[in-house]
Amino acid sequence: MQARKITNAALVIMMSIGLAACSSGNNGAADTSNETAKATEKAAATDAANTGNVTITVLNEGAVGVGAGIVSDLLGVKKKALIADETLSPRPVEADFTYTPGGKVNTNVFGYFYQTIINDKLKSKNITLQTEDWGWGDPLIQKQTAGFLAKNIPDIIVGETQMPGFAQQGLLEPFPADMDQYIRENIAPAAWKPMEYDGKIYGFASQPGVNSLFWNKKLVKEAGLDPNKAPATWDELAANLKKVTEAGKGKFYGGGVYGGPNAGGYLRYGTLLVINGGGFADAQGKPAFNSEANLETIAFMKELNSYHPAGLMMNTNEGTYFDAFKKGQIAYLIDGPWRAVESSTLGIEYGMAPIPLSSDGKAGNITIGAAFHSVPKEAKNKEAAFEYIRAMYSEEVQTLIADTGVRSPVLKTIAESDDYKANHPEMYLHYLAMAGNVQGLPTFTKENSKVWQLFGDAVTKSVMTNGDIKSIMGDAQKKAEAITN
Repeated sequence: MQARKITNAALVIMMSIGLAACSSGNNGAADTSNETAKATEKAAATDAANTGNVTITVLNEGAVGVGAGIVSDLLGVKKKALIADETLSPRPVEADFTYTPGGKVNTNVFGYFYQTIINDKLKSKNITLQTEDWGWGDPLIQKQTAGFLAKNIPDIIVGETQMPGFAQQGLLEPFPADMDQYIRENIAPAAWKPMEYDGKIYGFASQPGVNSLFWNKKLVKEAGLDPNKAPATWDELAANLKKVTEAGKGKFYGGGVYGGPNAGGYLRYGTLLVINGGGFADAQGKPAFNSEANLETIAFMKELNSYHPAGLMMNTNEGTYFDAFKKGQIAYLIDGPWRAVESSTLGIEYGMAPIPLSSDGKAGNITIGAAFHSVPKEAKNKEAAFEYIRAMYSEEVQTLIADTGVRSPVLKTIAESDDYKANHPEMYLHYLAMAGNVQGLPTFTKENSKVWQLFGDAVTKSVMTNGDIKSIMGDAQKKAEAITN
C-alpha cells in the first residue's frame, strides 16, 4: 500500500514539473500510522547500530559543492583547482586554506571549508561521505522524481521549491524527535519552517536567504534623498522611487521589485504579499489569488511598474532585471543577502534594510536561495544521513558561515552574539528577518505548474494593462479552483 502511494504521488509530480515546485498529487499527509511509526523506529535503530563503516550519498549543493565522488578524495583536487583558477576574485592562494574560527574567509574557499568540516565530523563516526551531482532546477526535479519511482534515491537529497511538495507526498523521512526539538529551540525558522508539514520537520537549510531592500546610495543622493535612510513604509518607498525616477530623466529609474511570471518573481514580490497579509495559497494549499490583501499588493506593484524602464519589471528574464541594478539603471530592489557582497565587489555603495511595511502590514518574508536537505523514506542509511544534517547546524559550520559574511548563520547562539552583531550588522538584520514570519512557496494540490502559470499571467496582466485587477485575479482564481478541486 505504501509503495503504491509513493509511486502514484511521484507519477503526479513527474507530470507537473514546473517553475516553482513539483506538484502534490494528493492531500494526504505522510503516513503516520502506528505500524509505519514502529517500522521507522525499528529501521532507525538498526541503522544506528550499523552507523559505523557506512557510506552515505548526498546530492551536491552548488554553493558548497566540491565535485562528485568520495569527499575525502575530492578535497585535495578541489584545492588545486581553486588555486589554479585565474578567473576567481579574490583568487585563492595557499594561505587561504588555513581557517581559524573568527577570522576572515576567502569566499571562493568557503565550500572547501564547509565540506571539510562536515567530512571530518562524519569520519569521526566512521561514516564515509560520497556526493553525486544531479544538477539543479528542473533537471534535478526530474532525476529526483525518477529516483522516487525506482526506489533508488540518495541518502540525502537537496532542493529548493520542490522540497515541500516531496514532504507533502510522504516521500521524506520526518526528523527524529531529538533533532526536531533542538531545531525548533535553537535554529531560525527560515532554515526549517518551510519544510514543516503536519507538525513535523522534513528538511533543513544551513544558510537560507530571505529578502531585504537594497538601494544604490549614489542614485538616491542624486535625487536629493538621504542615502543612509531606508524607507519604512510602502508610501515612503513609492515616494522615493518617484523622486529617483524624476531625477534620472530616463537615464536611471527608481526600481522596486522584480515581478516576472516565474519563480524568480514569486520569490521576490511574494514577500510583499506576505507583509500585506496575503499570499499564494490558503492553509489547505488551495489557491488564494484574489484576496483583498493580494489585490492591494498588486495595485501597489502596478504603481511600482511606472518607476522602471518600460517592460523591465515584468520581464520574463530575471537576470535582465538584476543587471539593471548592477549597471546603475535602477536605484532600489528587493533581493536575497548575496546582493550585499555582490554590490560591494562591483564597487556599488549600497544600503540594506528590512522591506518596508504596508499601512496595516506586519513583517514577513519568503525564503530565497534556501537549499533544503532531506532524508528520503527510501534512504538506505537514514541515521547516518541525519548525522550529516546535524553537522550542518553544528557550531563549527555555522561559525564558518558567519565568518564568510555572505549569508547569516541560523544557529541562534552565534547569530545573536554581541560579536556577530558588531562585526556583521547588515547580516544580523538579515538574520532577524529569518527569525520572524517566514514562508516558502506553496505546492498546489493538483497541476502545480499550471496553477502557478495562471497566477503569474494574471499578475502580469494586472500590472501591465488597464484591466480591472479584481476581475483579472478573480478569473484566475476560478480557473485555479477548477483545476485543484
